[in-house]
Amino acid sequence: MFAPAVWFAVQEQLSRTGGQHADPDPTQRYLDQFDDEFLFGNFHFGRECLTFIVDLLRVRFGKKLPDRVDAAVLAALGFFATGSVSRTVMDRLGLDRASADEAVRSVSRLLAGMVPQFVTFPGSHNDRMCVAQTIKDLSRIPNVVGILGCLHVRVTPPADSAALYLNALGYTSVLTQAVCDSDGNLLSVEGCCPGGTPEQKVWDGSSISFQFRQGCHGPNWLIGGRGYELSRHIMTPLRFNCSKGHSKAHYSIAHHKVLCCGLRAFGALKSRFRCLEDLGPVDGSLGRAARVIHACCVLHNIGKKFSAPLPGQLVPEPIQPLPFVRAEALASNLYEVEIMQDDMIRACFGHSDEENSRRPELGREEEEGADLTQPA
Repeated sequence: MFAPAVWFAVQEQLSRTGGQHADPDPTQRYLDQFDDEFLFGNFHFGRECLTFIVDLLRVRFGKKLPDRVDAAVLAALGFFATGSVSRTVMDRLGLDRASADEAVRSVSRLLAGMVPQFVTFPGSHNDRMCVAQTIKDLSRIPNVVGILGCLHVRVTPPADSAALYLNALGYTSVLTQAVCDSDGNLLSVEGCCPGGTPEQKVWDGSSISFQFRQGCHGPNWLIGGRGYELSRHIMTPLRFNCSKGHSKAHYSIAHHKVLCCGLRAFGALKSRFRCLEDLGPVDGSLGRAARVIHACCVLHNIGKKFSAPLPGQLVPEPIQPLPFVRAEALASNLYEVEIMQDDMIRACFGHSDEENSRRPELGREEEEGADLTQPA
């Protein structure tokens, strides 16, 4: 099921631009010159989805569009898909290297500017409950309106600040915080930070965190990993492992199952957009990296709308091996939140002990999920 917020955003774009898609000169319709195999192999989208993207960007370019907007858009999509604009693609599009590089910059900037239209958090109670019900059906955890995490993209940082970019997995990266639903639709995306920035610090300074603190999204939760502190808005893994069959062990399995939806969404981004495997050198501003990542996020949600298949096997992002961090200043508030979490676990998983008496062994997958509750 496509996230309602993103569905309406796409529908809005279709209705807004539907009367403006005048047929361009036939020589500019590069899509018509390529067969389906070439299109998917080089751009990782099918013809219908590519047509939507090209038409949308043609309208957005407006008076500032390049001479051959279709060629410019396809060159940029080729970069997102493979990490470079191949000589074959440039030759077929009639572009030189300088024109292709400029196309990537222009299209990245344009797509990144569409984040507010295509990456939107459910704004109404009913939309949030649609997301929450899907997650509850998956996990039995109620009132969860998104899955919170950070996408790490490998980069080559400035030599004098390399330590800031070294993440917990041992490579240098930039990170972007995102929230998705259980189907992998992106609901929120923030700016870029050096990869060594703690996830909790990114959350504390994010716009979606501010919205939750202001009560914009109701008394609901996000599912987050061990890099976050348990709070009124983030439901984290338990800090200690639990015995088999215990309700808390079943909660841990359910939490892990939901968290893996976010890891698969990040894996899908890197599978479709190979540029996210390594963005190369970055400077201190991180502007180019942020624009490319945001552009890919917009295209990801459009691809979800068109049910575009991935070009290869999906490999979920690995879990960052970060320790649980507890701020002593928040100890009193944390105690209250832990009580809330315990109450939810008893209400939703309290019967698991009785079930376990009839099924003494957890499955292999559940064992692995429970193991993830151990402190790093």
